[in-house]
Amino acid sequence: MMKSKLKNMTLIIKFLIPFVCFNLLTASCFAGKESVTTGNKSLLLEKILADGVIRIGVKTDVSPYNSINKLGEIVGLESDIAQNIAEEMGVKLLKVPVTTENRFQKLEIGDVDMLIATIGDTKARRQIATGIEPGYSETSVTVMFKPDAPNITDWAQLRGKTLCAVQGSYFNRPMSERYLLSLEIFKNVRDAQLALIAGRCLGFLYTTGAVVKTIQTNPEFMGYKAPLAPALKEPWAVYIPRSEKNSQLDHIVGNLIAKWHRSQYLLELNEKWGVTISNNWLKQAHLDWSEKDKKGQYLCSRNEQGYWPPECRKTELVNSEESSGLLALGIWVKENSGLDLNFIYDDYSRFQLLKGIGYTMLLIALCIITSLFVGVLAAIFVENTSKKISSVFTAMMTLGRLNPPLLLMYLLFFGVGGWVVNTYNIQLSAMLVATLVLGYYTSGLILNAFVEAADTIRKSKPDFRINYSTISETLPYSRWPIKQSLINLAKQSMIASAIAIPELLSATNLLVAEKGNLFLMMTVLLICFFFIVGFWTEFFNWFENKFNERQSVKHE
Repeated sequence: MMKSKLKNMTLIIKFLIPFVCFNLLTASCFAGKESVTTGNKSLLLEKILADGVIRIGVKTDVSPYNSINKLGEIVGLESDIAQNIAEEMGVKLLKVPVTTENRFQKLEIGDVDMLIATIGDTKARRQIATGIEPGYSETSVTVMFKPDAPNITDWAQLRGKTLCAVQGSYFNRPMSERYLLSLEIFKNVRDAQLALIAGRCLGFLYTTGAVVKTIQTNPEFMGYKAPLAPALKEPWAVYIPRSEKNSQLDHIVGNLIAKWHRSQYLLELNEKWGVTISNNWLKQAHLDWSEKDKKGQYLCSRNEQGYWPPECRKTELVNSEESSGLLALGIWVKENSGLDLNFIYDDYSRFQLLKGIGYTMLLIALCIITSLFVGVLAAIFVENTSKKISSVFTAMMTLGRLNPPLLLMYLLFFGVGGWVVNTYNIQLSAMLVATLVLGYYTSGLILNAFVEAADTIRKSKPDFRINYSTISETLPYSRWPIKQSLINLAKQSMIASAIAIPELLSATNLLVAEKGNLFLMMTVLLICFFFIVGFWTEFFNWFENKFNERQSVKHE
């Protein structure tokens, strides 16, 4: 009888241990008052706690994130993260080797409970698994070249070139489509590296952090280079099965990573493993996730549904049910029609577009003032100097009028500007260069309009000369060509994007590069310029009407 009672007591205790562990774990993870919500019931979490083991899929070929040391152990930054998660859950860690090719397959069939395997968090991957937010690092893509490779400094130079890549990388498709790359796909990093060494491809397309670390620490790749700016920046996320979205496991790990951002534990891991490429991202994440409101509560805290605020998340990963207001409406339109109005609902995209419009309006205004000022002074000078000097000066102004402004802009910004930087260490302002070039170009047209108007007046007034008091007399004859010149100036302002002024065309190209949506954004650009040019046309018409009214009053 006693033995039977002890046996029953043992069974009860074995049953209660996972339950107690689960409640202690939940309490500890929410001790920071992230949310009163614990998420939906997680069968996977219950299984992990019952077994006392969590199986986490990790890669073994991406140093310093994970690789095999001399003792045959899997070690690296992501192994430390996996170990910390296991310790927080009070279970043992079993690291299961995975590859870029098979990691999601292993997660789907249940060979692993979780993936921490250099996975960029993208919307496409959210269709097959649950990415836990926030991310624990940032990833991007670059290209590793052999020492004797051509000098390539811009992604556009790779159009049509053959690059080695690893199967399953999130950046393979978008980069190949954007730059028309021909990719030779290999199953693992080592095979792709060997193909690069053998000359099968011009470069190796891969994660920036891994490429930089390989060049810095691997003697086999001494002298190799990665000159291109990192592209397609994405957060790295921990992934769990799709059925675990908004579950207790999702919340527990997400809250833990948020705590790591606030404590700067992830930055400490970067320092430990010699990773610097994502430090700026982690420092910003620390500030974002540490910010509090007036009541002392974290701004990045879960809402009643268990979701982080949209402001604390990557916009592309938020759906309409997880957001509210204008953001929810914009995402709903995208989900139901395919139209991505990110320039309306996304704060960053909206700011870039509005900034582009602002810079365009400012540039046009500065160019109008410059061209009118220079044109008027030039007309007065030409009309009141000797014929020889007048001819030389007019020829100089005609030079600006007959040459393409883009060519003059390149000459001044890159040619003269480069010489000034090298000689005097002074950098020419791009806005100043664009204003001077477009103003110079248009002032030549304005000078020509004034001179032709003066010639017309001299048919009835032979002694007429343009000066400050008589220039208004030329306006009835010169205002039409001047107005047309200024309208054309407004249209030509977009060429300033060639020297990196963030005007409307630049802003649109930036959003296309980051978000795609080419046709819609080009349509938006067209509409914006229609209204911008229309605004300045109406302004000139208003000014012309005011001038006519004044002239009518004067003649009465």
